[in-house]
Amino acid sequence: MTTGGYDDLFRPDDSSRAVPPRTPALPPELSPRAPRPAHTSGPNFRRIGSWVAGITSLIVLGVSGIGYTALNNYNGKITREDVFAGIDNRPAAPQSGAPINILLVGSDSREGLSKAERDKLTTGIDQGKRSDTMILMHLSGDNSNVTMVSLPRDSYVNIPSYKDKNGNRRAASKNKLNASFSKGGAPLTIRTIESNTGLKIDHYVEVNIAGFVKMVDSLGGAQVCLAKSVNDKDSGLKLSKGKHTLDGADALAYVRARHIYLDQDLGRIRAQQAFIGSVARKALSAQTLTNPLKLNRFLDAALSSVTTDKQLDRTAILDLASRMREVKANQISFLTVPIKNSDYRVPGVGSSVLWSETKATALFDKLRQDQPIAPKVATVKATVPAGKITIQVFNGAGVTGLGAKAANDLARVGFGMAGPAKNADVTGQEGTVIKYDPTNAKQLKTLQAAMPDATVEAVPNLGKTFQVVAGSKWSGASRVTIASAKPKSSVPTTSAADTTCT
Repeated sequence: MTTGGYDDLFRPDDSSRAVPPRTPALPPELSPRAPRPAHTSGPNFRRIGSWVAGITSLIVLGVSGIGYTALNNYNGKITREDVFAGIDNRPAAPQSGAPINILLVGSDSREGLSKAERDKLTTGIDQGKRSDTMILMHLSGDNSNVTMVSLPRDSYVNIPSYKDKNGNRRAASKNKLNASFSKGGAPLTIRTIESNTGLKIDHYVEVNIAGFVKMVDSLGGAQVCLAKSVNDKDSGLKLSKGKHTLDGADALAYVRARHIYLDQDLGRIRAQQAFIGSVARKALSAQTLTNPLKLNRFLDAALSSVTTDKQLDRTAILDLASRMREVKANQISFLTVPIKNSDYRVPGVGSSVLWSETKATALFDKLRQDQPIAPKVATVKATVPAGKITIQVFNGAGVTGLGAKAANDLARVGFGMAGPAKNADVTGQEGTVIKYDPTNAKQLKTLQAAMPDATVEAVPNLGKTFQVVAGSKWSGASRVTIASAKPKSSVPTTSAADTTCT
């Protein structure tokens, strides 16, 4: 979606487990020890909760993508609450093959930050816990795609009747979405979103400021690309045109900025979605997953700042991990609920965001029916099944365990392995390279569809076995189906693989 000016300013750029007795063994495909495959500033702080909701999605994706680690070491760090208390007609626990809806909420709670850290981050004094933008995350039943729908904090919605903290019954009313959180916490927020979308929420995940800053720092920062220089006094963001690797504090300013956009909060949502994509690619990359120290720092930072529903226990997280282990960046779609009026004036409420009833209803109907919002299209037309292709994997980065991981990823989506992964003659490679015999051009298209970010190199007389030299930016392989005519989506979307710099 291009609107010109600053609206599209931000786009990301690529850049020993201890298991207690009686703990169920992890399935082989999730275990890191599985054998290698063989032949198989202050005044505007009240608004910054929106970025937290966005980055919360990274926690869910990150934990799922690395669920094979010793989750028991981190499970105790998660705070769990009975967020479904008093809510009737709850859905049964999601069964295998059923879609899952997770409500991701950002809290501006300063819990976990020292006074010095609050001063450095210009967060102001602690005024309790509030919520702004929220994200509704939908995992498809076949685990082929994840849809992230941003719900603006000022959305004008129906808030159901509820009891306040004094036990007094309050009548149903219309107000801004963030009022549901401040008036009734997570339970009222869940009921509000369910009544306005027609979707049932299966799980709830909330993260605070400390979690955001620590997560970004644990990854060594995240890279962004600016088309124009920015000096925003409200957020503290001061960056020149071009690429920058932001630490946690700078990232906080980056996702806080909103006055540089013509449509302010909506423009900031687009920037946050782009930033999530940048961080997600780094968190799910081989540079993180195969680095025990970095992996440990990320998990510790993420889970120690998270609050979830009680039903999202260790077993549920491992199940989610199993379902999402094949999800890649280009299978994660971001969009904002369709909007009719971004400055809808309501007496007593003020400026609010009015959804497009027709388009929003159509969007939520598709999610309820588990239909893809942005159908995935292969960049090349594959005609040869993965099972008829044999690959020899090489570790081209010199990262311990990367070759075995790449081989596992490829075998998992159906490719045959010529043997265990080997080390390449030259290491230090970042990108992945597919080496092929020019006589096997048809088979090459299948590998390109499975690894769209890889480059190709023709090697005459290489034979029928393809060589995949995995680089340090290896992020997995997608299952390939025969491509059809390009489908269209009525809702503008972007994906976490979007690396456009505008």
